[in-house]
Amino acid sequence: MSESRAARNSDPVDRFRRFSAALLAASLALVVLGGVVRTTGAGDACPDWPLCHGRWIPPAEPLVILEWTHRLVAAVVGLWVVVLVVWAHRLGAAGEGLRKPAWAALGLVVVQALLGGATVLGGLAAWLVVLHLGTALLFVASVVVLWQRASGYRPGGADSRSRSFRGSALTALVGLYVLVLLGGYVGASGAGLACPDWPLCRGAVLPPAEPGVLEHFAHRLWAVLVAVLLGSLVVRARHDRPDLRGLTHGAAALYGVQIFVGWLNLLSGLHFAVVSAHLGLAAVVWAVLVALLVRAAAEPRPALAVSEPRAVPAWRAAVSDYVALTKPRIVVLLLLTTACTLVLATRGQPSAVVVLATLVGGALAAGAANALNCVLDRDVDAVMARTREKRPVAAGRLPAARAAAFAAILGVGGFWILWRGANLLAATLTLGGLAFYVLVYTAWLKRTTPQNIVIGGAAGAVPPLVAWAAVTGRVELPAVLLFAVVFLWTPPHFWTLSLNLKDDYAAAGIPMLPVVRGEAETHRQVFGYTLATVVVTLLLVPAAGLGWLYAAAAASLGAGFVRRAWRLWRGRGETAWSVYRYSLVYLALLFGAMVADRFVLGV
Repeated sequence: MSESRAARNSDPVDRFRRFSAALLAASLALVVLGGVVRTTGAGDACPDWPLCHGRWIPPAEPLVILEWTHRLVAAVVGLWVVVLVVWAHRLGAAGEGLRKPAWAALGLVVVQALLGGATVLGGLAAWLVVLHLGTALLFVASVVVLWQRASGYRPGGADSRSRSFRGSALTALVGLYVLVLLGGYVGASGAGLACPDWPLCRGAVLPPAEPGVLEHFAHRLWAVLVAVLLGSLVVRARHDRPDLRGLTHGAAALYGVQIFVGWLNLLSGLHFAVVSAHLGLAAVVWAVLVALLVRAAAEPRPALAVSEPRAVPAWRAAVSDYVALTKPRIVVLLLLTTACTLVLATRGQPSAVVVLATLVGGALAAGAANALNCVLDRDVDAVMARTREKRPVAAGRLPAARAAAFAAILGVGGFWILWRGANLLAATLTLGGLAFYVLVYTAWLKRTTPQNIVIGGAAGAVPPLVAWAAVTGRVELPAVLLFAVVFLWTPPHFWTLSLNLKDDYAAAGIPMLPVVRGEAETHRQVFGYTLATVVVTLLLVPAAGLGWLYAAAAASLGAGFVRRAWRLWRGRGETAWSVYRYSLVYLALLFGAMVADRFVLGV
């Protein structure tokens, strides 16, 4: 152990920080456990309080044990808070900024316990459930504040930009709080399936004004408002508080996942695990936004500043390296095309089991392919500035054999999940895409021909085929056209990136088109493939039965793509970076337009 690390471990404030961080994790777990209790019907399994069936140790029945466990964990969390209050006072001057949030947490945990008892004795009345949930969120917020204060973020001065950003963060936080309370009421009142479809409600943009439907639809509309607030916060962070962009982007990304899980709620018929995950994600987004607000309103306290960078624990560094092997940013784009194809193939209502199996299995298989790519390309990755430190095998942080074994586990797991959760055809197509990417593209084409990305791009175009096969058991014309869209889109997307990295590729001996044929020829081919991509996107209108909404989106997005590629080719002031960035947005919005068309027009 280094001297700096030993000093931190002996620092009572740092130990307090780690203790409060662990309390936050336990508090979030308690919120999720409460969601499980509610959704499984265990909320009234113990009709009395604080005893359960008049006993401290209840009868060994599943629902009774679940409710009793929730109460036991809540008691442990309460004792945890008491310890922190005493600890904050024993820290003396160092605990000056910790005592108020510690006392606030203690007060809220007492109120929360009393509300829990009232909820049970009140027969799980909806308003009591919502009040119990709202207090739980406030308790989590107090623990987050305590943790952030112990981390050195104490109240301090801020310039006008920081104050403006803080106001936006507070607005988003309040919006999320109302959203969670609305969701709690929808669940507690039995309105969770009042709108069985999504994003429409009973097939209409404006549903009938019936009890249950109104509450459910209000929850959805408020969710849209919160999405707008979070999007605005992301934009503001870029200009006003770039140091907080990571937290802001994290909150927005988690909120996007939460929306997806909300859709799975309906597909699964409100399965308790999905509903609890939905609540848990909301609590995590809430905690991130509270931390964001604390940091936006604070200046790091010099007395708590650490002179050296903190050493990353070995287990955390290892996890980070294994995640890096899978190239998660690439996997996200593949999952986007997969999810949208699932909706397109089933006219908006795929099975929740098939959705989860296809997305999880596909993610594991894609991660396996990327990990094997890191193994086979470790020599060239070590030469290229872009990859020599980011790729753990090239950097020497992971042995090639261990990375290959990890990839094998992911690949086998992905195949099995797709086979059991979807069908053998989907699993086989996924395995074929993995093999093509590793053996044909990485091991052969990449180092031998400037057309490497053209042929190799077929691997990245496989997910729509997999998704279509997963829900239909067949590969039909619309799936082939979706494959063609991604296949033709890949060269202009990748070549515009490689134009900016041609020196790296030249140094590594990779015959990318800009290295072998030059920029002018690359610009010309970027335009040609872009034009072909847009043409195929329009063929999807009759082939997949898409309507005017998708047609208008495909035409307008395609016109923007073609215009940028033309200007790049003809030297009209367009840069390769701008075309590359637009290509990412283009594909995401194009597939999103397919989903919107299917939902809104119902065709």
